[in-house]
Amino acid sequence: MNPTMPRIIPIQSELPPQTEEKPTLSAAEEWNEDRIALDKLSREGNWTEVLTILRRLSTKHKNKEIYKALAQRIWVGLKTDAPGIEVVQSLFHLLNTLGPSHDLAPAICALAHLLAKHRTPDHADRDLAIGQSQQMFSLVCDTYNVIGEEAFQIWVQAKQLDDPDIYIPSILKGLEMMVGDEWWIDRDKLQHELEQAQRAA
Repeated sequence: MNPTMPRIIPIQSELPPQTEEKPTLSAAEEWNEDRIALDKLSREGNWTEVLTILRRLSTKHKNKEIYKALAQRIWVGLKTDAPGIEVVQSLFHLLNTLGPSHDLAPAICALAHLLAKHRTPDHADRDLAIGQSQQMFSLVCDTYNVIGEEAFQIWVQAKQLDDPDIYIPSILKGLEMMVGDEWWIDRDKLQHELEQAQRAA
């Protein structure tokens, strides 16, 4: 008697469900999505995420409005409690964008040095921030041919870089000029929150 072939029972394995891949967005579509997100996050007062998006937009080198993103990134960084390293890096970006011979370059260096030393002094990247601010000063001093400590101190006084009440408003005015009338965030809301916090302190 011939043995019969064993019955083969097919094993039905479930294939994992196919996930729909998100369509790749163009650079313009990504930019627009971030702009929409900025508006929403700004109205919600989520300034940490606002700063994250502005940081991303300020590195989109192929977009002609990158300078507006950078200016607003710095403005938000200055007005919020962002770590010193965050604002110093954005100021370094601004210095590289404008160039070390720009009228605002010395003031940008002074503000970066001030923030590096005094904002979030316990931050792990404080030394990095100080080093970057010193590098910025070195670039600008080379441009102005400022050599040696004595010449540096004379130059600082001549440019009033020892007076934040003078150089900070000049930077804020420069940021205003870079952005113009097209701010992507609710500045009034952030300013109001800042004033409330100052009154409560």
